[in-house]
Amino acid sequence: MQKFNRATAFALPGLLLTLSACATTNYTVSSQSCDLRRHQALVGQNVGGITLPPTLRRQEVPFGSSPSMANDASRLTMFVDVKGWIVQVACG
Repeated sequence: MQKFNRATAFALPGLLLTLSACATTNYTVSSQSCDLRRHQALVGQNVGGITLPPTLRRQEVPFGSSPSMANDASRLTMFVDVKGWIVQVACG
């Protein structure tokens, strides 16, 4: 078993924090609410390959389904085909 020295013990948490901060800020689109101008860039991408801010309200509407009737102008609605490709985006 490998022993860690004191420098490693102090450096490791800082490194992990830095890496986690980088991972959470690499959003495909960083808008916190629906912005059609910016979210239009999602069309043509697979919903499984995008990263959006956790605070962004969103819904995925599968092919052949209808979106939720609750209207929320800040919510991003992504219409996806049967393979998960985004074919249209809307606010509401």
